[in-house]
Amino acid sequence: MANQTTHEPTILGIDPGTRFMGFAVVQGKSLLDYGVHTLRNGRRPYDLLGQARTHLLESIRGRQPSIVAIEEPLLLPSRRAALVSAIAQELRERARELGVRVVELSPRRVREMVVRNPHATKIDVAEAIVRQGFSELAALVPKRPARAALGIAERDRYWLHAFDALAIALAAGGVRE
Repeated sequence: MANQTTHEPTILGIDPGTRFMGFAVVQGKSLLDYGVHTLRNGRRPYDLLGQARTHLLESIRGRQPSIVAIEEPLLLPSRRAALVSAIAQELRERARELGVRVVELSPRRVREMVVRNPHATKIDVAEAIVRQGFSELAALVPKRPARAALGIAERDRYWLHAFDALAIALAAGGVRE
């Protein structure tokens, strides 16, 4: 547990998605919590929004962050992208209602700030985070596929959502208004 007398803000990083929502809570370079919430598809998009909202509110209530950092969704012409955008908007608005500062960062900006490479892959980000002092997460980094064309199996991608959320939180810690 981080020393509560530190002047570092507590930051909740969120990687929104329609199936998985990664989260990580940091205070400076101390990892307080992390994980992946599985969102269950309901009959309506509102069901996913409600689940995402519930997870956000539980995280804010449990950790009382001073900053909520959310990855900006990519603006693509698809239903899934529209739903991710709606989830991000819902999270942003609920955090602001609770008086928490919200920082939104593009995936490219996060990769630039954390890995120094805006074109880094998700595995590059995870490996960089482990090298930056989060060695307790090393076992969660998936192995690179033998051939890039094969991609990463879904079960191996699971924890990458938490790594993305941690990268967002770390990047937000470097962003000052």
